[in-house]
This record gives sequence, C-alpha cells and structure tokens, in this order.
Amino acid sequence: MIAKLAAAGGTAVEVIRNGSRGMLWLEPFVEVQTPAGRVGYGPVAPGDVASLIDAGLLEGRDHALGHGLVEEIGWLDRQHRVSFARVGLADPLDLDEYRKMGGLAGLRRALDTPVEEVVGDILDSGLRGRGGAGFPAGIKWRTVLEADAEQKYVCCNADEGDSGTFADRMLMEGDPFT
Repeated sequence: MIAKLAAAGGTAVEVIRNGSRGMLWLEPFVEVQTPAGRVGYGPVAPGDVASLIDAGLLEGRDHALGHGLVEEIGWLDRQHRVSFARVGLADPLDLDEYRKMGGLAGLRRALDTPVEEVVGDILDSGLRGRGGAGFPAGIKWRTVLEADAEQKYVCCNADEGDSGTFADRMLMEGDPFT
C-alpha cells in the first residue's frame, strides 16, 4: 500500500519485508531510510498510510505515529543485539543480502576446518543453546562427533519452553539463514 500511494504521487519506493524488531506494541512498524538514518513509525494500520505519505513519511518527517531515528528509540537503544542483529534491517528471504552482511562466512570457514577443531572452537567459545537451561552447544556437538554411528542427524526443534514467547519463531522469520 505504501509503494502504491507513493507511486500515485510520482515517487518510486522499494518496500522490503522484514521480521519483527521485538517492539510488539509498535507493530506493524514501518522504517524509512533517510540521509539522517532510519526513521520509524508505528503502529501503522492500513488507514494510516495516506496520512503518513502526505506528512512526508518518505523524507522521515514528523507524524503522530513517528518515533524518530530508530537507533535512538529507548527500547532499542539499550540493547546489544547478537541473535537479532540483522532482524528488521534486511529482507529475511534474500540470501544474497544475507551474504553481503557476512552471512555464511562462519559456515564456509567451518567447512574448510577439521571437524575436531570446529567442535573445539565451539567448546572454547562457551556458546550455549537458546533453551531455558542454556546447555553448552560444544558438549552437544562433541557428543555427536564421538557417537559411534554411521549416520548422524542435526535437529532443530525451535520449540519455546515458555508458551507465547515466540523468540525462536521471531528469529526464524526475521533472519532464517542464521
């Protein structure tokens, strides 16, 4: 709808679908890239789009739904995102864009490294699972490596222990190649 109304006004825009930034109270959240940075608006309903366009959404101008520069929004400003670093910044379905942001570099490196060294690196890193227990990932990997089996499997259950949290779902929808 944003692209359609902008085009009707003679402006071509690129709308990129992305995942949630985790600010559910502001969603749907619209971000506009401006020379000053990304400006956020939300929650935006379909009926709000025309007034946003008229107010100068595409230039990042003020509006009742405006929140200013996204990186200065208090809730986001206080975070150091690791798992969700790319969520909301890139099209989650664009593998080329993911690669441009450094995606798959670790996998490429791991494929050129002896398996025992990769598992050792994971153990040494202290990486933990996303479950409530935060079980060390390196121990899981080492157990599978040392298992006496011809065929081995890696499973991703992506099931939250806390119903209704949807953190794993948000990560898989917002940055699925991670």
